[in-house]
Amino acid sequence: MRTRSSIPWRIKSKKRKLKLSFGRNSELVAKSSIERSLMELGRIIPGCIADSNNPETLFQGIANYIYLLETKVNALRYLSLSYGV
Repeated sequence: MRTRSSIPWRIKSKKRKLKLSFGRNSELVAKSSIERSLMELGRIIPGCIADSNNPETLFQGIANYIYLLETKVNALRYLSLSYGV
């Protein structure tokens, strides 16, 4: 029986690739994976402005949207209990 200490473990570190793209005025813009994720999240959430320079507004928009969804779920639960569905 092999124990954990007898198994050769290889730890591979993930190397992040920096994606380079050309922005306006032919400036070289480097976007990190976090910035790309925030931009994608801003596109998914309706009514949310995806501003990579100010993530606070993005997070506030996300929080507002989550609150709206929770309110809708609670209203639907109340209606389903009221009408016995």
